[in-house]
Amino acid sequence: MVLLSLWLIAAALVQVRTSADGQAGNEEMVQIDSPLKRKKEYELVTPVSTNREGHYLSHILSASHKKRSTRDVSSNSEQLFFNITAFGRDFHLRLKPNTQLIAPGAVVEWHETSPVPGNTSSPVNDHQPGSAPERIWKTEPLQTNCAYVGDIMDIPGTSVAINNCDGLAGMIKSDDDEYFIEPLERGKQMEEEKGRIHIVYKRSAVEQAPVDMSRDFYDRGGHLDWA
Repeated sequence: MVLLSLWLIAAALVQVRTSADGQAGNEEMVQIDSPLKRKKEYELVTPVSTNREGHYLSHILSASHKKRSTRDVSSNSEQLFFNITAFGRDFHLRLKPNTQLIAPGAVVEWHETSPVPGNTSSPVNDHQPGSAPERIWKTEPLQTNCAYVGDIMDIPGTSVAINNCDGLAGMIKSDDDEYFIEPLERGKQMEEEKGRIHIVYKRSAVEQAPVDMSRDFYDRGGHLDWA
């Protein structure tokens, strides 16, 4: 599972480019109004769900979306397809479940240091003598139905690892570079029908100093009405 921080967003001026031909995933491009603009290392995009041929199905991306339609899943239930347009390229992702990443029945545990003198009945894990014991205060099942791997269709030698529990988050390795993608905002699964903005950046951008552009970000109507 790839969880990427959002500190990589630079001071941006969103320029929305819409086209009447309805080509999937091409509804929004972004230019960065900063020194990084010249390097073309960041773009904001709105990914879409497509069929195998790349035809638009919907803007719904997250596996947990309550309105996820059966048409968003291909005839082969083991595959998903998404289209992402960034850096002047169309990335048509072909994905299948990553069954080897997480074992069935896996859980997430939250621990806290909690000395409990004289209380031997507490669920304490004390693995190191002399150290403060840890108490498990929360446990919940780990989602295993939203980790996918795959490739970019029609481009040999590419690889993709994506998690769609909350938008699309992961890595795209193309024939010329490596890219990371993640939602601009977390927890917006129920607001995806009109499109959800994601940030795409190159691996080389990770080495850049972080820049906070949140005060200068303006969304100038980056959603298309797919009739």
